[in-house]
Amino acid sequence: MKLYARYVGWVYIKSFLIVFLALELFYVGIDLLINLKDLPLSANLQLLYVGFTSLSAIGYILPLSLIFALIILHVNMVRSNELISLYALGISKNGLILTPFFISLFIIIIYVGLNFTPFAYAHDYQKSIAKNTAFSKSTTDSFLKFEGKFIYIKELNSAKQRADDVRIFDINGTNLLSTTFADYAKFKDNEWVLEDVNQTVLPQILELGEAGFIKTKIESLDALKGFKPKSIESAASVENSRFNIPDAINFIKTFKNEGIGLDSAKTALYNLAIAPFFAPFLLLIFYYYLPVTGRFLNIALSTFIFVVITLVVWGLLFVLAKFAQASVILPEIGIVLPVILLFAYSIYLIKSHR
Repeated sequence: MKLYARYVGWVYIKSFLIVFLALELFYVGIDLLINLKDLPLSANLQLLYVGFTSLSAIGYILPLSLIFALIILHVNMVRSNELISLYALGISKNGLILTPFFISLFIIIIYVGLNFTPFAYAHDYQKSIAKNTAFSKSTTDSFLKFEGKFIYIKELNSAKQRADDVRIFDINGTNLLSTTFADYAKFKDNEWVLEDVNQTVLPQILELGEAGFIKTKIESLDALKGFKPKSIESAASVENSRFNIPDAINFIKTFKNEGIGLDSAKTALYNLAIAPFFAPFLLLIFYYYLPVTGRFLNIALSTFIFVVITLVVWGLLFVLAKFAQASVILPEIGIVLPVILLFAYSIYLIKSHR
């Protein structure tokens, strides 16, 4: 790596860490002031709450920190005449921004990777501590459709992967084919193992003299392959559910043909996997519009304007995501399209400054 690239990258990383830690402390501090009265008396739980609050804040703070770090880097280099000196040495405008851009892109990729893990549920853990409730609380009275079957579950504990009082109604159009009642079921090897099963198969020819219904009692029965507990739990309260990336993908695959609204799950997926990439692309766009020298522009005013633009763009993306979650607009339009437009414009700016 060239000397100027190492210098610019190091200064950018330092600026990012300073802004990120400052915003983290501010977010956690404000949250504690608001929710202090609701926190449990246990010191351990209070420390856990602070930790989970810090993790849940990353999704909001990280993109802003990456952009603010570039603004700080740029302003400091303008004031010290380092930027104009680097240009005078023959360093291209595109070459100077590549290091901060790839650093921000790498950080966003790490963040997206974390969203494949339980890291994405940090907000739920935080709220559980504040409400003094168990995170793995049971879901009751779930009635869902899966692979043409209607399924009722009296109580589901996704942490224990256990369901109590499971009732499966196999229906073909308007005809009831069979019913399967189980006292409880355990999720194992990607399918449910029903225990103490009573199964009734109804006749399809309802005529006098034909065979009647068949009722059998079975100790255990495998059923509902791929119907994961997390998908059931999320479908029971789809509007308030949170996902990590694998759970969101599995939810969409499970219920894509079952008539359940998928906008909430798609919004969660796009928010976790695609929306964070707006930060590197917006960073790239800002770089080409930031002033090169302070002789003709007020640096303080231009810095303030770019900070406000950052917050406005971030706020618009946040509002569009909420509209997508409420099915006001398609998630692809509310989340994916803005990121694609930012990407396309940043590529245009790179090509025009060759």
